Amino acid sequence: MYRLLIVDDEIYAVQAVQVGIDWESLGFSDVYCAYDAEEAKGFLLQHPIDLMICDIEMPGSSGVELLEWTNEHSPATVTIMLTAHADFNYARQVVQLSGFDYVLKPIRYEQFRTIVERALTEVENNKEAKRFEEMYKTYAKLQESQKPLLKELFWQDLLSKRIHPYPEQWDEIMNKYQVRIAKDRYVMPILLSVEHWDREFTERDEEILIYALRNAASELLRPREVEGDVIEDRNGILFALLYWPDPKAYSQDELKEACQRYIRACSRYFYCSLSCYIGEAVPIPDISPVYHRLIELEQSNIVNTGQVLFLKVNDGADAPLPRKMTSFAFDPAEWTLHLEAGRTEAVIRQIEELFRGDAASGMSSETLDALYHTLLGFVYQTVHHKGGSVKQLLGNSKWTEAAAATRSVTQFLAWTRKLILSTAEYFDKTRTESSALVEKVNAYVESNLQSVTREELASAVYLNSAYLSRLYKRETGMSLMDYIISMKMNRAKQMLTKSNMKVSDICDSLGYENLSHFAKTFKKQVGITPQDFRKRYQAIG
Repeated sequence: MYRLLIVDDEIYAVQAVQVGIDWESLGFSDVYCAYDAEEAKGFLLQHPIDLMICDIEMPGSSGVELLEWTNEHSPATVTIMLTAHADFNYARQVVQLSGFDYVLKPIRYEQFRTIVERALTEVENNKEAKRFEEMYKTYAKLQESQKPLLKELFWQDLLSKRIHPYPEQWDEIMNKYQVRIAKDRYVMPILLSVEHWDREFTERDEEILIYALRNAASELLRPREVEGDVIEDRNGILFALLYWPDPKAYSQDELKEACQRYIRACSRYFYCSLSCYIGEAVPIPDISPVYHRLIELEQSNIVNTGQVLFLKVNDGADAPLPRKMTSFAFDPAEWTLHLEAGRTEAVIRQIEELFRGDAASGMSSETLDALYHTLLGFVYQTVHHKGGSVKQLLGNSKWTEAAAATRSVTQFLAWTRKLILSTAEYFDKTRTESSALVEKVNAYVESNLQSVTREELASAVYLNSAYLSRLYKRETGMSLMDYIISMKMNRAKQMLTKSNMKVSDICDSLGYENLSHFAKTFKKQVGITPQDFRKRYQAIG
């Protein structure tokens, strides 16, 4: 139900508005009347007024002055202004102050009812925005109070192959990370890919919403009898992890339905579109290959959005690491540092050192298998850390197959050199391509400021939108949406100082449907309102 406030210094005018429309049929439960601006302010401070109908010409404070006060003290109130004079200056002031509409007396009530019905749509939008703001503040407060969890660190280290929780090491590792997961559990990873936001959000806003998405995933994706967690990997990608006692204990149809509910909830409450990429249930030590294949599946999907996609059954190409590891000493983390810094030969030399001296005498086929998967994991981690695609690097080449690479030490070393050199060459190529891609994105934004969206940008450069956002942030240090907003505000400043365009026309030209939203965004970015910016700098220009 809604609350109405009618403001006019003429009692007969107030009564006419009261009886001219059946307010109850429109959903109004309370109708208040005020006969000057000061009395109206009292109602606005005491009650949550949804719609105010106000005369412009009143003794003392005018309706325009009351509207300006209302914007500050009761911003959710939608205002319709009434006047007996068709004065353009009045209309301009109402528009600048974000009044909903401007109606001439005498009122034609059929037409006026239509205006009120449209205003109620604005009221509902304001209420939805208020609910979102309250939800946002709640999650922002929660996020600030949350410290990084050891369980998330455990999964980040496992996915990046910094630890290997084999059965004989299980209890020790669980105690180290203070994690309690039964060793006989299977884990099913679900990659949660945010493809686009339906509203403009800053990077900080998106961080809060990602936190909210994680909480929603914990509630909606996990069956009641199944334990699970939602974590963020080292590249900022969200994964829901479900722990199953039996890999055949789940129903694909039920899991798909749960993901679809989650996708709908995210669209409704968090203003985003996302897809769920569902992996296979595997023993926890064997999750890394499935994790990397999910990332490849997400990066290759540039058409379908808001979908639930299943990873195909493992064909054996991504076999997990052996359960038993020898005491063979190697340090993939150091290799990563060398390769990212362009020290390719240093990586090759360190690997070749493993096959010299006493260490080589204990070499076995099991050791070669272990090193093979370690090297592939190292390449996956390094490439994904840079936002690249292993599929583009390795393709379907037979030279990457384990059987050929581990047949002998000689063949393994030849395979290793080819793998490392191919990776370094891929980095050189993608480094150039990334710079060109950023330039292309920037040019597209500048040419399409009025209607540009993240999805249109992704389509223009033939990339998945979530992947494009991560790549752009990594290359520039700025989120894609922050860049678009900053470009729009820069263009707005030019128009304000170098033209006589109305603020409302500038708002339209930059793709903002709501003048109030444009004004708030401008003030947040620049520090003052568009009108004040024009007054301060147009004379200087």
